[in-house]
Amino acid sequence: VKQKSTYEGTLKAVPRMLFVFLVKLCSGMIEAGKAYVSANKLFVNGIRDLSQQLSQCLNILFDQAQRSVKQQLHNFVKEDVRKFKETKKHFDRVREDMEIAQVKNAQAPRNKPHEVEEATSTLSITRKCFRHLALDYVLQINVLQAKKKFEILDAMLSFMNAQYSLFQQGYNLLDEIDPYMKKLAAELDQLVIDSAMEKREMEHKHATIQQRDFSYDDSKVEFNVDAPNGVVMEGYLFKRASNAFKTWNRRWFSIQNSQLVYQKKLKDSLTVVVEDLRLCSVKPCEDIERRFCFEVVSPSKSCMLQAESEKLRQAWIQAVQASIASAYRESPDTYYIEHLDRTASPSTSSIDSASEPRDRSGRGGETILQRIQCLPGNEQCCDCGQADPRWASINLGILLCIECSGIHRSLGVHCSKVRSLTLDSWEPELLKLMCELGNSVINHIYEGSYQEQGLKKPLPTSSR
Repeated sequence: VKQKSTYEGTLKAVPRMLFVFLVKLCSGMIEAGKAYVSANKLFVNGIRDLSQQLSQCLNILFDQAQRSVKQQLHNFVKEDVRKFKETKKHFDRVREDMEIAQVKNAQAPRNKPHEVEEATSTLSITRKCFRHLALDYVLQINVLQAKKKFEILDAMLSFMNAQYSLFQQGYNLLDEIDPYMKKLAAELDQLVIDSAMEKREMEHKHATIQQRDFSYDDSKVEFNVDAPNGVVMEGYLFKRASNAFKTWNRRWFSIQNSQLVYQKKLKDSLTVVVEDLRLCSVKPCEDIERRFCFEVVSPSKSCMLQAESEKLRQAWIQAVQASIASAYRESPDTYYIEHLDRTASPSTSSIDSASEPRDRSGRGGETILQRIQCLPGNEQCCDCGQADPRWASINLGILLCIECSGIHRSLGVHCSKVRSLTLDSWEPELLKLMCELGNSVINHIYEGSYQEQGLKKPLPTSSR
């Protein structure tokens, strides 16, 4: 996939518009030159012989421009670039065939071995054809890029020689450009030699690589949690949609900055699947029809994904687990999280584990609770303002006094889930949520316009 992106980026780097622009400029210069010749004839009517000679010299210059610049670059655009575009179309067709084969291979049910074998064989043949064509495609790109360098320079050098011949008859000032033109000519010769050498070298490498077997699956399976660019792992996965049809779509996934994200295309904006990997778990799934599936579960939703092979599935699971562990190591709450449950892996522990008892006697736990109580507004009850609240609504992320917590319990768990700061157990995920919200943040939303509406906030002395 990265090679494909590189090929397309290289294609866009071919300055076709520059060639068209040069041709247009040359045509404009020719037309302006012809107008200049006509005006010059009228101006030097008294010295007809001299004007005719000058006009002849100018016509020679414009004819040289026509042949050396316009025609030469026009041939380059019409022949070489057109041939290259045809190769690109063929490459795109083969690439689409390979993606179709990948989709069919992924859709092959595990209980039909003959379909699995047929899909795998088709994918192998298509992949081999695609990679052979990709080598031809890269070769043409490099040859075109190399030829472009001396084609333009050769055309411009021919035109400069024509100008030099013209103005040398009357002006010796252009003699200063002679060393520069010689330097360009030497560089042109060297560019031609270098281009020929590069072409032979690329053809040799191409012939050597062609002998390899490209039917094998060499998809990237390694990951690096300490990657300099922050991308732990990336690649294509099939994602099951959350709609009623449960359709599967192929997307480009990546693990970066402690998040799981994907893109429909490489240039699209990132869509975040998991905001914080510390709040999720990952597990393989063997109870569905498709093969190589695994599930990423977060507090708000779950995401079913499918890799292209068992090796890739294991690599993705390990990459998510390693990223979770790395995110915990980088967090200042690492000690408390490890102290809560040293036997459970962050990647396999349940998200909804409120009923499991946990030890809160460590100093790290006290630090977390103190951190929650130190958030803006958490020094008093979110509803009535009573000092030193000891109860919390875990789905709202607020602290409450005991009186207001009883009122919240009466509203029902679909509105507010109440938990004690000192009597109940706390999971790392809930502590993370509580540290992200707080009374001031929530009241800024729920009580944002109560004064304009003429309402009054209750006090600790208010009736129930």
